[in-house]
Amino acid sequence: MRNSDHVIDEWLVINCQQGDRKALELLVKRWDSRIVRRVYLTTHDAIASKDIAQEAWITIFGKIKSLRDPGAFEWWSLRIATAKAIDWIRANQLSRKRDENRRVAQERFNEVQESPAEEVLQRLRMAITELPDEQRAVVHMFYQENLDVLSIGRILNIPTGTVKSRLFQAREKLKKMLKEKTTES
Repeated sequence: MRNSDHVIDEWLVINCQQGDRKALELLVKRWDSRIVRRVYLTTHDAIASKDIAQEAWITIFGKIKSLRDPGAFEWWSLRIATAKAIDWIRANQLSRKRDENRRVAQERFNEVQESPAEEVLQRLRMAITELPDEQRAVVHMFYQENLDVLSIGRILNIPTGTVKSRLFQAREKLKKMLKEKTTES
């Protein structure tokens, strides 16, 4: 059974689809707190929830003309908000993983510096200069500039898989070169 709130929402949606800005403002006024609450229940982050809700509204505005059943606005809009919240969670998980990887790499780098430090560091610097240009560039961007793989790929205009491959190959060459120089000493 439809109540008066559903009828008002349908009327507002129909008017929004016809380009009525006032109807759009009223729809936001009626639904914003529910959208923010839906996002919060997914993310558990009060600050991010407002930003994510704003992104959801942008998508809702852009797609409202494609909504065939104005009576379906409630689940349709909440589904969009939930999808935006899930996207935010995924992005944060990747960011946390990247930060953890950098922290571990930095710790390893610091350990290398703290061991018979200057000598090992000097050998590492020399070994890096002997790397092929494309591997040296990737190593520099990843370890010196603290750029993530995606950013490096965009800067160098190469796929992220290629960036990862170059990093792996560079690390392997560095290990081999450092071992050879250690046995020579």
